[in-house]
Amino acid sequence: MMKKALLALVALPLALVSLAACAKSGDSSQAGKSNDKPLVATSFYPMYAFTKAVAGDELNVVNILPSNQDIHEFEPSAKATAQMTDAKALVYNDKDLEKWASGVQTKGLKIEAAEAIKTIESDPHTWLAPKEAITEVETIAEGLEKAFPDKKDSFEKNKTAYIKKLEKLDADYQKGLKDTKQKVIVTQHDAFSYMARDYGLKNVAVAGVDPEAEPSSATLVKLKEELQKNKVKYVYTEMNVNDKIAKSLAEGSGAKLVELNTLESITDKDSMDSETYIKIMEDNLKTLESTLNE
Repeated sequence: MMKKALLALVALPLALVSLAACAKSGDSSQAGKSNDKPLVATSFYPMYAFTKAVAGDELNVVNILPSNQDIHEFEPSAKATAQMTDAKALVYNDKDLEKWASGVQTKGLKIEAAEAIKTIESDPHTWLAPKEAITEVETIAEGLEKAFPDKKDSFEKNKTAYIKKLEKLDADYQKGLKDTKQKVIVTQHDAFSYMARDYGLKNVAVAGVDPEAEPSSATLVKLKEELQKNKVKYVYTEMNVNDKIAKSLAEGSGAKLVELNTLESITDKDSMDSETYIKIMEDNLKTLESTLNE
């Protein structure tokens, strides 16, 4: 009896190991199925969100921008370059923001999302205006359908569903910003020109395209005069960016700091979905509505 009990005790761990191995084998098989999908590389979060919205589960969409890196300063690593080279499609915003894109020798199709947009020379941040985001999604969908013609029906269905959400967002921005008391927005860097153009605002930037760039003393004096002349109550800063200059400007003119999200630094996998774009843009609108109507 004792011998049987000992045999049972020895057999139990072996059975558990066997079950674990089977489970691991199953997980590996599932991962293999995911990797069997055509690879599409995207430059940073907004491009990932728009591409994923169109692709759905048809493609393996990856974002090459690592955590805590700024797309303005980003230079692809060897790993990122290899991903882009092997990808069936590479989606990026435009040649000015991702200057490295033209040098990538990818085997697939390059899709410049902002290609059909009437651009503002000093500002590549097209995705921060819902109206322009719609155009970018349409351009991405057109490119993906060209690269994967057998998946066109699925892409069209997904595109239509996502654009409906963007059209509602666009309508909310039009309604929310149409009659604000203040029409001048002072931002940490030149990132909201498209939003200002599309929704009847005037964007005054503390710095240029690079949020870390420091303006000259003469520029700061002019900015202070602009704030006081237009009775601007808020200076809009951004996440993960040094706000020293903006803070000094705000304090010197009696304004307060408030944060807007440019969606440039989202790399957390839990947040990397197409709905996050909608939510953050809605949050930006709420911030603008409340501060521009004081």
